[in-house]
Amino acid sequence: MAHPASRLLPGLLLFALTACSQAPAAVPEEPPAAPVRLEVVKRETFQPTLAVLGVVQPAAMAEVTVPASGRVRYPPRFAHGLVAGAAVRSGEVLAHVSLQEAEAGLAEARLRLEAAESELARHQRAFDNGVEAQATLSSFQAEAALAKSRLAAAQERLGRLALRAPLGGRLIVDRQVPGESEVSAGLVLARIAAGGALRVEGRAAAADRDRLHPGLAVRFAVPGRAAAGGGVIRAVAPVVDAGGTIGVIAEVTDPAGLPAPGEGVELRVALDRHDQALAVPEEALVPVEGGSAIFIAERSRGALVARRRPVDTGARGDGRVEILRGLSPGDRVVVGGAALLADGDAIAAATPETPPETPAP
Repeated sequence: MAHPASRLLPGLLLFALTACSQAPAAVPEEPPAAPVRLEVVKRETFQPTLAVLGVVQPAAMAEVTVPASGRVRYPPRFAHGLVAGAAVRSGEVLAHVSLQEAEAGLAEARLRLEAAESELARHQRAFDNGVEAQATLSSFQAEAALAKSRLAAAQERLGRLALRAPLGGRLIVDRQVPGESEVSAGLVLARIAAGGALRVEGRAAAADRDRLHPGLAVRFAVPGRAAAGGGVIRAVAPVVDAGGTIGVIAEVTDPAGLPAPGEGVELRVALDRHDQALAVPEEALVPVEGGSAIFIAERSRGALVARRRPVDTGARGDGRVEILRGLSPGDRVVVGGAALLADGDAIAAATPETPPETPAP
């Protein structure tokens, strides 16, 4: 029979182990409030903007086009091909197209003229010595005149293969064509941008047609650079093209920092101001099915909670977006940390709730 002490030993060991183990930490009943930034909404003058992609264009543009298939050759100035940005004079020879047939025809015409002139000289001497009739001399004079006409035609044909600058300006070379390359008729070797006032031609979405009109101010921007001058909208196409866009032409009034003609630039159009608008920072918007929503801070049982509210958005500008429906003056909108919230989350204002400064009209 087991001793009574042996029956008590397992229980004492279990009690000792339980006493030594730490009690689990208490789990809080509710998660801590999420820190957010709030902004009190008020009506203000809102300046919407619209970004449009465009291309810088010169006052005038001309193309240097290959007239016939052949082999292209360049004058010494452009020994390695036409150079983008190089200044050229009106009428300057930029390239030659070597056409074997035309060159062979010119050589043949020269030989025929030499032969005709030689025969004419011989018969002229015979006529002068009284041993040949005038009619015979006249026939050789006609042959020599015809040979001269054929040589002039051959020279003119070959001259048309000398590609001259149709106007003075700077070269725009989209694709380098090395010397001695075979080229086909119609190939554009370069474009020439003439001096004068620059313009920017852009394409805007058809949905923005009603917001664009002549007279709107424009600032230009180039990715990776500072602001690149400014201008004003001069024309907006009245019809939509097959691609669903409309043409926009801006006159450049300040070309400082603008890239060369032919290069891309962004047009930031200052649209008409909206008075008494409700606007929030773009970071306050959260995507929801079918549109966008914002979080409004509301009091519930003495604490702040985030309530998601769907909204209809309008124009945008300077990092803010106009709210057309779903927002009222005095609402406290979550403008920082909204992307991490869910409807009903407890929140705490990390900064004082101050309304945004109204921009100067």
